[in-house]
Amino acid sequence: PKSYWLSGFFFPQGFLTGTLQNHARKYNLPIDELTFQYVPKPVYRKQEDFYNQTAGAVSAVSGQTIPMDKELDAVDDGVLVHGLFMDASRWSDDSEGLADALPGEMNPPLPVLHMFPSRNYVPDSALYKCPLYKTAARAGVLSTTGHSTNFVVAVYLPSDKGQDYWIAKGTALLCQVSD
Repeated sequence: PKSYWLSGFFFPQGFLTGTLQNHARKYNLPIDELTFQYVPKPVYRKQEDFYNQTAGAVSAVSGQTIPMDKELDAVDDGVLVHGLFMDASRWSDDSEGLADALPGEMNPPLPVLHMFPSRNYVPDSALYKCPLYKTAARAGVLSTTGHSTNFVVAVYLPSDKGQDYWIAKGTALLCQVSD
C-alpha cells in the first residue's frame, strides 16, 4: 500500500525506527542525526475502507494498485501513514493547520501524514509539538528505554496559535480512540 495504518502496529515506534534505518542506509547517513519532518496531505483514509477495497487480500501488499491509492502520490523518502485521530483539535483543510474542534466533534481524523526523515532537522518554533499516543489514557509504564509505553513520537504540526494554547487544551494525536 502507499499508506500504512500506523495504529495497526503493536509497536509503532519500531516501524518508525525501521523507516529511519532504511533512509540512513539508502543515503549512508548516521541514524542518530535523523528525525522526522511531517507534512499532512489533503487526503483522508479510513482503514475500514482500505480493508474493504482489498477484501483483506494479500494483493494489497504485492504491489497491485487499489482504487484509493490513486488519490496519493508515491513518496521517494519516508512513509505515508493514516489512522491517526486528533484530540482537543481538528485539522483545517482550508488553513492547512490545527484548528479548534467543532462542537460535538470528539476525535476527528488527521489526514494522511507524510513522515520523512531529515538530517539534523530543527523544527520551526511556530509548529506545535503535538504528542502522539497509542491510547487516550496518555499514561503508560516507563519502559527500559525510559519512555512511556503509550507515547509514540512528537509530531510537529502547523498552527496559527502558539504552543501554550494547544497545551492548555490538551491537544494530542491518538492511534486509537475510546467510545
